Amino acid sequence: MKKLLSVLACCVLAFTLVACGNSNSGRGQNDTLVVGTTRLNGVFSPLYYLSSYDGWVVNLVFDQLMQYNENNELEPHLIEEKPTISEDGLIYTFKLKEGIEFSNGEELTAEDVKFTLSVLADPAYTGRYTSNVEYVQGYNAMRQREATELTGVQVIDDHTVEITFTEVREDNLTNVALMGIVSQASYPDYELGNEKGLQDQNQTPIGTGAYVLNEWGGTDAVLEKNENYWGEGYEIPRIIMKEVEMTTEFEELRNNAIDLLPSVIEPTKVGPAYVSNNLDFNAYTRAGMGYITYNTITGATEDVAVRKALTYAFDRQAFVDAFYETPEMPEGIGTYVPNTYQNPAAGLGDIVRQEKEVEGLELYEYDLDKANEILDEAGWEMGDDGVRVKDGQRLEIKVLAMEAHDILNMIIPMWTSDWGAIGVDVQVALADYNTVLDKVGQQDSLDEWNVYFMATSWLNANNGGIYRRFHSSQIFNGGDNNPRINNPELDALLDAGMREQDPERAIEIFEEVAILINDLVPVVPIYANILYDLYNADVVENLNTNTFYQWPFALRDAKLK
Repeated sequence: MKKLLSVLACCVLAFTLVACGNSNSGRGQNDTLVVGTTRLNGVFSPLYYLSSYDGWVVNLVFDQLMQYNENNELEPHLIEEKPTISEDGLIYTFKLKEGIEFSNGEELTAEDVKFTLSVLADPAYTGRYTSNVEYVQGYNAMRQREATELTGVQVIDDHTVEITFTEVREDNLTNVALMGIVSQASYPDYELGNEKGLQDQNQTPIGTGAYVLNEWGGTDAVLEKNENYWGEGYEIPRIIMKEVEMTTEFEELRNNAIDLLPSVIEPTKVGPAYVSNNLDFNAYTRAGMGYITYNTITGATEDVAVRKALTYAFDRQAFVDAFYETPEMPEGIGTYVPNTYQNPAAGLGDIVRQEKEVEGLELYEYDLDKANEILDEAGWEMGDDGVRVKDGQRLEIKVLAMEAHDILNMIIPMWTSDWGAIGVDVQVALADYNTVLDKVGQQDSLDEWNVYFMATSWLNANNGGIYRRFHSSQIFNGGDNNPRINNPELDALLDAGMREQDPERAIEIFEEVAILINDLVPVVPIYANILYDLYNADVVENLNTNTFYQWPFALRDAKLK
């Protein structure tokens, strides 16, 4: 049965590509589920992974204190019950289940939880998850090398850990409870101030999850059931994550070379699956979107007028109408142009989905005349060669684009035509997904791009991901503030929204955030949509995925026929 779910969705950002790869290993045995995936980067650590594809491996190998169930409800996982919270809302106490072992046979203890959170505050740590403990007591002292431990994480006994926060915030619980817990014993070479001992284990993960990584050769990953797994379910003995080309992945699914193709959005795949006799799918609301990011501190896009003009000159609705046309599904596949860059699963979901109007929220409907007017008023004068100039600077826009990408193959010609028509010299540089992800996150690569495209999904239903995307404290190598937007008014609103305990007032604050973000234009949402997990119905059953309950978690109940 084709399952069309209308549910809510995700928040710490994980980046997603709808793109490239090389096809290698073939169909597995009847004890094996073969999952088609875009290129894995080989960073299989909850401390360091960037892409959602590596995150799939992480979620098969590692467990969290809490997890979402198939109804998108957060519930205890490694802990006996929901944490107790002090009256002032600052102290959370977690009681671990006893008898849980890592895949290396070491018992899970509260020391492992303390270790996992503490390394995020190590001043040498360069991963993107340091903000998960930013409001844990002792973070600043440790980060500034004034202390050698994260004092806000206290081990009460072998199975009890107490976490003290410096202030009450909306995302305190999810920041720590959804973090994959690592084994302290598996990092014998780690020393405070030297993260090499952490990074050395990225391709040899040891967790308490249902699977262990058995093979990784640079393209495909092979995982087998963890003999020490403590939980129920997960009856499929072996998982192969097979790298597949975007252009051939659906044929590989149709021809039984792979069994599962998760997170599909392309109508050229969803439509044929809809009418197929042997393919099934789950469909659910995506807490994420495809978007472009502007470099707000380097080159022509440092000028907010340029960012606004480019946005007015980008016909996003025309792209959505053309790219997502699905003849097999007259009702469409659930794609729309978001009104603002916010989590569709959080409090502003109705605004994102165009269901609620907000006074003062600029929507940037396609208007070339408006774009030209903005550039004229900002002093960008048209040159003899058709390219605008201001103070000797040509209006050059460097697009850093992923190669072999269906969406960009349609969007880039639109930019070249319409941006060119308003006096922009569009320069396109192609790179693979991992290179793009690396360059936009590094300070020393800022002069290589003005615009890039990416898609993202949030991992819970709060606003922490918006904070990380736009707060100036998140501007650092590997941080989520890739546009490098630095605006005191925006920072103040984000801080106020995250601290606000009245849900209605928090929504009001984040409406102000949305208005300001749309005015500053550090990012532009292009599309939001339904996600489709396509699978071979003759091979897989009981795969009940949902927005928070992605396929690595849904394998708990899935079976091979």
